[in-house]
Amino acid sequence: MAIINCPACKERISSKTKVCNHCNFNLVAGESTDGLTEEQLESKAKLARMKKRYSLQMQAMAGIILFLLGFVLWYFLGNRGLSQPSHFIELGIAIFGGAWYLITRVRLMTFKKKQ
Repeated sequence: MAIINCPACKERISSKTKVCNHCNFNLVAGESTDGLTEEQLESKAKLARMKKRYSLQMQAMAGIILFLLGFVLWYFLGNRGLSQPSHFIELGIAIFGGAWYLITRVRLMTFKKKQ
């Protein structure tokens, strides 16, 4: 008995099993119990990867927009001095947006490397 990866969900299963415990993929017939063939499952997985990548790209864009918004507010309205609380809010928005962008870019790069 060997341990193999399920062709549908890539989870580790026994080579002697006929149906995957995780996704109910029928290893003998080459289709899931939901009636999906292996090609349809691959297409479904590809679509899920595309949606995840798009979501990460949109999160990165939101981080850029927050960074620019905070920077523009700080630059044009920041002549009031450091004593105003709004100055720290503007800088906080810019720092938060920049950090969000950088973290999301790292997540996107690791996601691309896994594929």
